[in-house]
Amino acid sequence: MRPVNCNFCGSSSANLLYMVRDLQLGLPGEFTLVKCENCGLLFLNPQPTWEELQTYYPEWYDSFLREYPSLIQRYGILRRCRVVSKYQQGGRLLDVGCSTGIFLNEMRRSGDWDIYGVEPVAFPARIARERFGLRVFQQTLIEAKLPENYFDVVTWWDALEHTPNPKECLQETYRILKPGGWVFIQTPDPNSWEAKLFGPYWRGFEAPRHLHLFPVPTLTNQLGLLGFRVRSVRNFAGNLSTAFRSLGYWLDSQGLQVIGSFAHILARSVLCRVVIFPIAFLLRHTGQTFSVLYIAQKGPYG
Repeated sequence: MRPVNCNFCGSSSANLLYMVRDLQLGLPGEFTLVKCENCGLLFLNPQPTWEELQTYYPEWYDSFLREYPSLIQRYGILRRCRVVSKYQQGGRLLDVGCSTGIFLNEMRRSGDWDIYGVEPVAFPARIARERFGLRVFQQTLIEAKLPENYFDVVTWWDALEHTPNPKECLQETYRILKPGGWVFIQTPDPNSWEAKLFGPYWRGFEAPRHLHLFPVPTLTNQLGLLGFRVRSVRNFAGNLSTAFRSLGYWLDSQGLQVIGSFAHILARSVLCRVVIFPIAFLLRHTGQTFSVLYIAQKGPYG
């Protein structure tokens, strides 16, 4: 564990928000979540080193999909493919934090794409290479040292919050994008109604894997300072499964494990997601879900 200042503005002044734990996997440890007084960035302080964090990325981590995704998971991946293709039809694409390569494989099927991935965890990187034959660098984006002005698209699907140095990663993203290239960043919103309602039991905090969380004004401003033109900021995902999961964590903390287990079942239930789809659809289109998609472009702009 090492003490850190705000990664975006360098300020050492921050307010304590919560003490948070790994509620998702149940691994040991308690972590301090703070909010920068200057720019509003949320981050763990002190932060675990990568050597310490590797324990929290076991092979059974649910983002490391070994099998082909379920119908609902595939629907979400295809939505990602469609939104990218709306802005760029083919070219060279890099997915940062590509996990086992499901998204990259779908993009390769969807058009004339030259596909690359970056994944620092050994297990999913190996799966992506062996299952799909993808070019995946088992490194961080900074370590990969990719060519300047090389990619038409860089995607960060629920990945930027996992990095200890998001500002440097965004700077590197800008460097490797071609002029006019696009970056897509999907990340949890710590100002969402779910985060405010459930506090330290919110699924989106996901300590200690989520080292940083980005209020919309904070990340939008940072992208602008780094030279990006932000084209769109909108709610992109959300099916209330995180709300059920967060409710289950809170019930568990109150000693109501039986009721909590029912909430966890609802969070995983395909039938439940189908039944509440109209509500989730309405929440997404009124800006009330927990996940935000930022779409930005490197100049010169088209």
